[in-house]
Amino acid sequence: MKIAVRFAHLNFESNFASKCKKEPKLLYSYINNQKICKESIKMMKEPDGTITTANESIVNILNDLFCMVFNTLSDGLLKFPVLDAKISNKFIQFECTRSGELCGGWGDRLKGILSTYAISMIIDRKFTIKMTRDCDLRRILEPNEINWDHEQVPLKVKSKQINIGWEFSFYDIFRNDISLFTNNEDTPLIKVKAGIQFANVLRENKNLKQKIESLGYKVNQFHIVHSLHKWYNQLFKLNKESQKKYEWYLRRLKPNLRTKLICVQIRTGDPDSAQRRDYYTRKEYWRFIDENFLNSSDSDKYKIFVTSDYEPIKEEAKSYFPKNEVIYNENSSFHIDKQGDKECKGLESVIFDFHMMQNCDIGVISHSGYGLLALLNRPDPFKELYVYSKEHKHQKVTHNNQASYYSPWKNLTWIKFSKLGDIIFF
Repeated sequence: MKIAVRFAHLNFESNFASKCKKEPKLLYSYINNQKICKESIKMMKEPDGTITTANESIVNILNDLFCMVFNTLSDGLLKFPVLDAKISNKFIQFECTRSGELCGGWGDRLKGILSTYAISMIIDRKFTIKMTRDCDLRRILEPNEINWDHEQVPLKVKSKQINIGWEFSFYDIFRNDISLFTNNEDTPLIKVKAGIQFANVLRENKNLKQKIESLGYKVNQFHIVHSLHKWYNQLFKLNKESQKKYEWYLRRLKPNLRTKLICVQIRTGDPDSAQRRDYYTRKEYWRFIDENFLNSSDSDKYKIFVTSDYEPIKEEAKSYFPKNEVIYNENSSFHIDKQGDKECKGLESVIFDFHMMQNCDIGVISHSGYGLLALLNRPDPFKELYVYSKEHKHQKVTHNNQASYYSPWKNLTWIKFSKLGDIIFF
């Protein structure tokens, strides 16, 4: 009897190991749920060579080993979550909080949010969002798989603020060095303010190759464009009221499998940029749709969803396409950094439109951050995506001269965005 008892746990482990060879996810589930490690694992070696006996550290080391051993899937992504496996009391938080603070529109904010989220995975910190300027984001979007609620951060905790803003020089820095984040190892909370996709260059940092692979990504795929749909849905879900509205619109937009949804997003400029509201330029969108999609015998299968920062454009579309149903969310034509007291309602409408465009079969859009991110936020980001922009392949366009290159917005053409590099997108 004593011998049977002594070897019972070994038999269990043997059977478990045998099953794990057939289904590796079982091993991950087993390890990840060990909040207190088995007594048989007394100690483990940290990456720097030091020996640790701390249970939480052992759990994290085992999880990293698991990722390294089983990261062999062809698409470069693990098929099960690893993001919340780390046990940490350190945070990195995207912030937009102070009244009068320039945070940009939803496209700019989302660039900062997703980049900060990417950094959180690299430096093993819990990710939170505190976006309360004029409207608390939590009134519109709720945490989905990742709990980003900022109230989990302890009060009066020591913090460090990193202001990236729209300073594109950080791209060059992060290609080689992320010490701006890692040098704050003893700081419980890092606050980030950013309106650019600064995390897109992390894949070019040779020092991060092993870490990125341990997270379950191919290095060249660790980019917002390739991970946008995955990360957005890990972070966000609509509140219950908006979800009901979303489902109602979706039934109308995609009533059957035959229906094809064309999404139009026209950016005319900020409220003080009336000179860009050129009717003849807008007609190019209608003409492009008409000539490329509505000139066939089955044109009745197309529905058109229109979003814009200028409300009259939606009515224009309705009058231009009398034979096809044109659908839009009324009063959603806001640039949320310009609306003051109306911002909460405006932000809700802007995010709703953004969320809706995950369902587009075809995208016909302006060259703007909001429109590009909305259409890239699809399971197949480059599917039938057409951008009204400028050819740049024979001209050197960088983040330093892009503003002068695209302004004024004249001499544009339709470009099929089928891979990174087809258009400029910082």
